[in-house]
Amino acid sequence: MTKPLVSVVLPVYNAAPYLQACLDSIASQSYRPLELIAINDHSTDNSLDILKKFAKGKSWAKILTNPKNLGVSPTFNKGVAKAKSIYIARMDADDLMHKDRIKKQLDFLLTHPDVVAVGTQCQLIDKHGHPTGQKLFPTSHQQIKDMLFRTVPMQQPSIMINRSLLPKDFVFGDSRFSPAEDYDLFFRLLPYGKLANLPQLLHFYREHDTNISLVKPKFTFWKITRAKINAVLHHRYIPSFRSLTVFLAQLIAITLLPSSLIYPLHSKLRGMK
Repeated sequence: MTKPLVSVVLPVYNAAPYLQACLDSIASQSYRPLELIAINDHSTDNSLDILKKFAKGKSWAKILTNPKNLGVSPTFNKGVAKAKSIYIARMDADDLMHKDRIKKQLDFLLTHPDVVAVGTQCQLIDKHGHPTGQKLFPTSHQQIKDMLFRTVPMQQPSIMINRSLLPKDFVFGDSRFSPAEDYDLFFRLLPYGKLANLPQLLHFYREHDTNISLVKPKFTFWKITRAKINAVLHHRYIPSFRSLTVFLAQLIAITLLPSSLIYPLHSKLRGMK
């Protein structure tokens, strides 16, 4: 039996300090066959040079370049359009993959054909790659669905999608909700299959000074709020009473608290450890 191809789609913008380590973690995956679609979103640093050097002699690595900066959503959509596989692994250019991430996610999707997307638990790392904590998520579809209106139940760059369950014209990233495209995507995936997270720590999520959730927490929260309201109005998502109560409490807290306290409080309530 021929093993299915997996496409890793990697948007890249000014990620030079962390990009080589990210690429090395993709190259070290225990699963093959694999293709990498890396899209340079008009970086102003030497990210493109790093990508070209990495891809040299690697037929499985394809480098695309945007003529101007488009943002994460259009860039990811462009990469998916070029991908050959029905299995799309999302990745961020400043993060790292465990060597068995692709294998374990693909094995799960092959044995759970009703699952449209599967994520993983996340190891938090600092800008030097040192562990700082963990970001843990529910594993069952119902838990993920119920949690979605309260807080993000999957780490977007850790997910693998089975696009055979999706319409041909499905839009993976909607820039209207940037930087909360992940919330919008998860809501829009719900009608097409189940969501799941593997119990293992297979994604290394890097926290540093340029993370948008750290730099502009209030802006990020209001975009998340817009995605939630859009899900109720246009995607028939019905939040539980508990979720609505938490949502209203979040609105009050975000309105009253200074930006410097929002992310630390969110992390504590979220159970990041």
